[in-house]
Amino acid sequence: MSPADRFAVFPELHITVDPLPGQALRIRVAGEVTLENVAELRNVLFRAIDDVRARAVEVDLALVTFIDSTGIGKLVAARAHAVSSNSDLWIVNPSPGVRRVLSLLGLLDILSTPTGTSGWAPPKSA
Repeated sequence: MSPADRFAVFPELHITVDPLPGQALRIRVAGEVTLENVAELRNVLFRAIDDVRARAVEVDLALVTFIDSTGIGKLVAARAHAVSSNSDLWIVNPSPGVRRVLSLLGLLDILSTPTGTSGWAPPKSA
């Protein structure tokens, strides 16, 4: 094994959380969402629902350059968890690559539309 084989380069993931009116949060995700870092995204999403008790969570994916099946799975799981917790979670601004993957899987409309269970509506400026 060469020295170069000993080190794996993990894709970078950057997550920021911004408050919105009405006990809502916007979570902005940038970089690649892969098996190596998806736990970080899951933790932020579930913390927003369980610990912060946000009534609604927008997940902005405009700066996501790649998302694998584990990332898609965590978004679906977070959406289901939010709804079961009397909250809501949906994606906004998916990058072209993310939009294509979600569309191919039949999840784009499902994940990008608020379910209406929270009674919260996105601000008109968003």
